[in-house]
Amino acid sequence: MEVNKIYHGDCFDFLPLMEDNSVDLVLIDLPFGTTRAKWDIPLDLDKLWSELIRVTKSNSAILMFSQAPYDKVLASSNMKMFRYEIIWSKTHATGHLNAMKMPMKSHENILVFYKKLPVYNPQKTYGHKLKTVKAESRKTAETTIYNKHDKHIDYASTERYPRSVVRFASDRQKLSLHETQKPIDLLEYFIRTYTNEGALVLDTCSGSGSLAAACINTNRRFICMEKDENFHRLSVERIEQMPTSIQK
Repeated sequence: MEVNKIYHGDCFDFLPLMEDNSVDLVLIDLPFGTTRAKWDIPLDLDKLWSELIRVTKSNSAILMFSQAPYDKVLASSNMKMFRYEIIWSKTHATGHLNAMKMPMKSHENILVFYKKLPVYNPQKTYGHKLKTVKAESRKTAETTIYNKHDKHIDYASTERYPRSVVRFASDRQKLSLHETQKPIDLLEYFIRTYTNEGALVLDTCSGSGSLAAACINTNRRFICMEKDENFHRLSVERIEQMPTSIQK
C-alpha cells in the first residue's frame, strides 16, 4: 500500500492489503460505542487484533485511546499483549449534564500493548535551572555533631522521566474537525516516544487526520484509514495544506 495517504473506507477492507511486519507503531482512537453518533460503533476486536498482530513487527507498540467502561473491554480483548496504561489528564472536563450525579470526565486512558519491548524514547521534562549550593554544615547519621566544611554541591541534572499521567491541552479551539479530536502535541509525544524518524505509523480510525498531521510534523510515514466520507474529505484537505518532507 502507498504510504503517507489517508484511505477512504472500512479499515477491514484495507488492512488485508498491508504487508506483514511492516508497521512500527499503531496509534488508534477507536469508537467506544458510548454515544449516539453514527460513527461511534465499536469494531470487531478479534478481527482487528488478527490484522494488527500480522502487520506489526515483533517489537511494535500498539496504543489505543479509551475511556471507562470500554477500556476494560479493550484491555481484556488481548491480555497477553496488554502491558500498561497512560492517563491523559485533560485541561477541560466533559459530562456537564451529569455533574450532579457523577464526577465530570477529565481524562482518557491510553492502553499500551506489545509482543516484545518496543522502541522507547522517554520524553523528558526539566525542572528548575541547575544550581550550585554551598553546604556549610552537615549532620552525621551517628552523632549530633555538625562538621564545618566548604564543599560545593552541584545539581547534576533536573531532567525528569515521564510518568504514567501526562497533561496536554486540547487544540480544538484552533481547529475543530471532530468531536473526539486529539491534540497534535499529545500524538507527537507518543510518536516520538515509541518510534524513531522514518518509522511507519498506522491509524485505522483516523477521524480528523490529526495522526497524519503529527506524523508529518515528526518526520514519520503514515497509513491512515477513515470510513466517514466527510471526515475523510476534511482530513485530506487538512494534510494537503501542510508542508511535508517525509520519506515515501
